[in-house]
Amino acid sequence: MSNTTHAVYLTYRRDIAAIPARAIYHALRAADLDVFMDLDSVLDERTKALISAQIAARPYCLLIATHGSLERCIETGDWLRYQLEAAQQAHTQMIVLHPSEFPFAQAVKMLGSLLAGAIAFPITYESLPADMTRLRLTHLKPRPVRPAPESDPRLLAEWQARLAALPPVDSAQIAAQKHFERAFTRPQGDWQSRIEDYTAALAHYPEFASAYARRGANREILDDLHGAMDDFDTAIRLNPLHEVAYVNRGILFAKLGDLHSALLDLNEALRLNPTLTLAYYHRALAHASRGDYEGALADLNIAIQFEPRAMFYFQRGLAYSAKGDDANALADYTEALRLNPKLAEAYYNRGLIRAKSDMHRAVADWTSAIEADPKLAEAYYNRGLARAHWGDIDGTLADMIKFLELMPEHEKTAEVREMIENLRQMRSGNISDLQAGS
Repeated sequence: MSNTTHAVYLTYRRDIAAIPARAIYHALRAADLDVFMDLDSVLDERTKALISAQIAARPYCLLIATHGSLERCIETGDWLRYQLEAAQQAHTQMIVLHPSEFPFAQAVKMLGSLLAGAIAFPITYESLPADMTRLRLTHLKPRPVRPAPESDPRLLAEWQARLAALPPVDSAQIAAQKHFERAFTRPQGDWQSRIEDYTAALAHYPEFASAYARRGANREILDDLHGAMDDFDTAIRLNPLHEVAYVNRGILFAKLGDLHSALLDLNEALRLNPTLTLAYYHRALAHASRGDYEGALADLNIAIQFEPRAMFYFQRGLAYSAKGDDANALADYTEALRLNPKLAEAYYNRGLIRAKSDMHRAVADWTSAIEADPKLAEAYYNRGLARAHWGDIDGTLADMIKFLELMPEHEKTAEVREMIENLRQMRSGNISDLQAGS
């Protein structure tokens, strides 16, 4: 029995690079290499133990890097990041397989130590067998055999059976993948071009679940809610383990006001993958919409642990505010603004808390909110009330006129119109005090 091995572990973003992963797996097997790879599955502790053991037992880890596949690795709980960290801890040689147009240098800059010492290896989907033979000859040198840590033998046998049954990848699927990846290179906001790319991918490969899931998300942005729901339903029918499709459909259900269905989908997404930061975030929003602020706080705590985004802190601040916990709400609004100084709603809500004890600082926050978002009507209204209290007729008048301009049908419209009329009379000397809203 040989004391050396070329064995590799193959990892990739499940919902983006499954097609090239299958193609590379078969090409590596054809090159007579021992290969183990990630597959769609429920990410429970058994799965984590199995994957960690397989990574530790193999001297090489091959990462498939495509457009859109690595950005979520900045989240500390991300599943792909987990695998890269396991490879680092096992001192496994990382080799990044990527299409020639993939910006490898940017990926290294973004992920830093996660790709330290990684070897870049450009590939072409149409010539993967030749590429994998070249990879073996140039980089996959024999290394000492590593003992595999213990894992669930039954799960290992099931996984190996699934690997043995992986269907080959044909030219139509490769063509679909190239259209799919092109969508990730479109400028932010060019949703229609992305929809066209995903549609082109589906013309080549009508069972491409991820293309449906992504097209649905872009259709939702363009308010084609019926088309989006159809796409999410199709993605889940084609792949009941497609966690991203469940997240996207859950978000759409929430937008449509069906919070029960939203929670069912987001719960299922998190059952499949407990590391989905956005699933926790959107489930928190659904909990908050139902008045379950404890549930919202629990999910936002996890989301912040995985990735400390400004919006996560802001939403947690709202949940604390709803519970009457001004101290924690104030701290979260302040942290949100540290992360994103242009988050107008955070200034506005922090101003509401500060108004209870320091109106000058509250007005400063509402002014900052208006500078960040000149259409934030409530900030004008609250600043106007403060200015009225201080006797600043011109300032109050300007704020209330702006509020009315932005919100002509608001429930406060009658009150504000009366205040504006009183202010104008005061300025002309007809009355001596504010008669409304003070």
